[in-house]
Amino acid sequence: MQALITAEPNLAVVTDVPLPEPQAGEILVRVHAVALNPVDALCVAHPLDENFGRVVGSDFTGTVAKLGQGVKNWAIGDRVAACSINPRPGGFAEYAVLEEDLAFRIPDGVSFEEAATVLLCSLTAARALFIRLGLPSPFPTTAEFYANYPVKPTRTPTILIYSASTSVGLFVLSVLQSMITADPSFKINVIAIGSSNNHAKFVSLGAHHSFDYRDFEWQKKVLVATDGQGIDYAIDCLSEGERTAQISRVFGTGDNPDGIFGTQRTIYGVVWTGLGHDVVYDNGHVLESPPAHRQQAVDFKFLSAGSPCDKSKLPIEPNPVRLMPGGLAEVAKNGFELPGSDLVNERMKSFRSESYMKPIFAEKLVYSFLFEVRYYILTAIVR
Repeated sequence: MQALITAEPNLAVVTDVPLPEPQAGEILVRVHAVALNPVDALCVAHPLDENFGRVVGSDFTGTVAKLGQGVKNWAIGDRVAACSINPRPGGFAEYAVLEEDLAFRIPDGVSFEEAATVLLCSLTAARALFIRLGLPSPFPTTAEFYANYPVKPTRTPTILIYSASTSVGLFVLSVLQSMITADPSFKINVIAIGSSNNHAKFVSLGAHHSFDYRDFEWQKKVLVATDGQGIDYAIDCLSEGERTAQISRVFGTGDNPDGIFGTQRTIYGVVWTGLGHDVVYDNGHVLESPPAHRQQAVDFKFLSAGSPCDKSKLPIEPNPVRLMPGGLAEVAKNGFELPGSDLVNERMKSFRSESYMKPIFAEKLVYSFLFEVRYYILTAIVR
């Protein structure tokens, strides 16, 4: 089968690789759509390990083509969404293999392309909100691998989402909406920081206030919006440069006269720990976590169940899709150029003229291989 794989020297190339065979507890998926994540380009420019030849691609969707021994919850032809990370093969290929419990069933009203935007970033959002910050979850959660939750505020809390127009930021807003849908008694004030072009989108996802990150007075405006009390929680979707320090200045001081710098706790995490395998990245070793794996499986069941208001839709809103043209060969040529492999401020400072190569704002880049097949069939008929 054709696949996009890592190759020396830090490149991605299309080549033929063996068709994977599902083992016990695994399913083989015929890939229809793949969403591009910044980590995909990073894993090519800065390989996860020295073993070149890994299939690239984190988030993908398709149909079940074959079942491994003992698989009972899936059937041939089921529509499925999944994500993968080193050392597992990724999704930029004709077929991909994955564990049966690390995928969700795509509701009938959701396209392959929409579903492809969901997993890696929505899982990151859910992990940040429910495990790291300890907010009430719309689905069962376990605290067995995080012993100390942050202290709960005594008033209606305020959460700030920095870089809310990123994929993770949009999912944080959407997941917060799902919390309120699941428990209308839960109250939280939401402040989104991002480009003013996307403020209407933030409001549609439940933000009470939106401020432009380029506004030199956004910190002052946050304090005004909170009646001088400041925020209680924050999720920084970029964590670059001075942003963490800037965010820290809008926290409430509580009983500490020195402000948040005396009480703030910055928490970092990697969603990969729940995907069932150790990950080698940037000369570090991220250990697989069985408790995180179990939690991830619960998250997938939540997504498979559909929206409580409409089972044909997901319980959270997918990212807007920018459908990218071309096949596997175009991913490294065009797709990787947009997210880049450096800090956000250094990414693609000079943009190309093609409409699909414009800067990324509040959307996800998706390649549709199902669309390619249809296109070539239609071309053949016309000829």
